[in-house]
Amino acid sequence: MKPLFSLCLLLLLAASARTQYRLDSIIHNTKTARHIHVPGTRLYIIPPPGYKIATNFIGLQHKEHGMINVYDLPGGNFYTNAATFSKDGFAQKGATVFDYQELNINGYPAKFVAAQGALTHKTLALVFGDTTFSTSLIAVYPAENNAAGKELLASLKTIWYDPGQTVDPFETANFTLDTRQSPFRFFKYAANLYIYTVNGADTQADPDGPMVMVTQFPNDNTATPKDIAGMMVGKLRQFGLTNPVTRQEDSTRINNYNAYQVEVTGQMKDKPMMAYCCVVVKGNQAVVLQGISKKDLEQDLQAFKKLSATIQVK
Repeated sequence: MKPLFSLCLLLLLAASARTQYRLDSIIHNTKTARHIHVPGTRLYIIPPPGYKIATNFIGLQHKEHGMINVYDLPGGNFYTNAATFSKDGFAQKGATVFDYQELNINGYPAKFVAAQGALTHKTLALVFGDTTFSTSLIAVYPAENNAAGKELLASLKTIWYDPGQTVDPFETANFTLDTRQSPFRFFKYAANLYIYTVNGADTQADPDGPMVMVTQFPNDNTATPKDIAGMMVGKLRQFGLTNPVTRQEDSTRINNYNAYQVEVTGQMKDKPMMAYCCVVVKGNQAVVLQGISKKDLEQDLQAFKKLSATIQVK
């Protein structure tokens, strides 16, 4: 009987571990007075105790218990954006997956995973949407703080989404650019990514036209501007950059901020291209400006540099 008892005990412990991270298969919420709007998104949520609106990223934060990052993509497609969101996908990245679910939130299909990719932190990730939008919430908390994890899980169960919510993309911007002397104008905003094109034209009209992308994120002072620039240029490989060659790079100062600039040439879809990346750091904030050129490489590079020289961090 002892082996059978041990097996039953293990099964009970495994089931208990799963329910610790589990959401209901169908969640239906209505907005209440306790819900708060996450600036820069269409999402409302009842925050965990002690959490406040984050100041250097989109979401909520607690100094000790953790954070919830929100990435809202109006115009995105849940089915394509979440295609690789799976138990195997997280496991292939080296994470330990505690639970994975496919569920329904307020009528929208959703996916949820509880995982641990680092010794110090655990992650609760939730993505939902339809063919018109895709929204992700990434909650991170100290691995040993199970109470913080339960609070975050309870908060994720309260989310409510308003597809008609008007979003001011610059409400959460920690930077400004002076475009008065630049050919680039603001075109589109998507989940903390600000896209500028020539005269603000739709990129579909000229897919090979130059563009500038600006993003911002917390800087915990463990990564230098050079480190961040290297990471951002590395991500271009995921979007088709081949045979990259660093043409020039240097540490500098922009408007009295520590900064780093790098120019990279290569090919994208067998066409020559140039990528320019400028990272500006102020305290716990990092602003990254990336320019992509596929035609007039040298002319566009000068326009990228001229625009980066106007970066101001709030």
